[in-house]
Amino acid sequence: MQNAFGLLNQDYYLNYPIINALQNGAELLGVNQDSVALLFPNPDFLLLAGSNPLELVKDRPRPDLALVCGSKGAAAVAAHFKLHGILECDQLYYPYSTIDSDLELEPLRPEDAGFVLKHYHRLSPEEIKLAISEERMFGLRDKGQLFAFIGLHEDHSMGMLEVLPKYRRQGWGERLERALIAKLLAMGELPYGHVVVGNEISMHLQKKLGFVLCSDKIFWMWKEESTQFAPN
Repeated sequence: MQNAFGLLNQDYYLNYPIINALQNGAELLGVNQDSVALLFPNPDFLLLAGSNPLELVKDRPRPDLALVCGSKGAAAVAAHFKLHGILECDQLYYPYSTIDSDLELEPLRPEDAGFVLKHYHRLSPEEIKLAISEERMFGLRDKGQLFAFIGLHEDHSMGMLEVLPKYRRQGWGERLERALIAKLLAMGELPYGHVVVGNEISMHLQKKLGFVLCSDKIFWMWKEESTQFAPN
């Protein structure tokens, strides 16, 4: 375990999803001189970092989902496991200890799942319901009606941001992100998130808020037949 943290801390911000997972119950599958491999078993979710993480997991069955921090080993992992769903993302982190925020985040309720599923199509119904039950999704209401939400993915990256069209261009997206950043800082966590390469609108917002790019890309991979995972 100590060797894993020592290796991951060499590029702390890029490897933060792996570090956070290791601190929160992920199984350490292996570590060598330059790579680390973890597993969350349900669903079968591999988290990999380093220049050759495939060496640590090549004898395992094909996972449902994989996250690879860094571009050097990503192609080999995708090819070996035949993971045809791939998203290349920029990873950004918030480097400051405070942020101005004027919103109090309200956790979503189980009955809000239908609204979320109607307006957000990047996660399965089961994943949305789990996020709500674990109080990882938060919303804003106008006269009792939900009109915007944001959340944390299973790896605690920020995302799932959605504002109904009527309320856009009024600063709600930025205010929601500020509130979620403040919440994560209060929890002692590093606010970070993923932006699909080419999503300039999201990238502009993250940089406006003070987020900083990590040293390399990260890659989400999944079975072609399984639900597509998409950050943001």
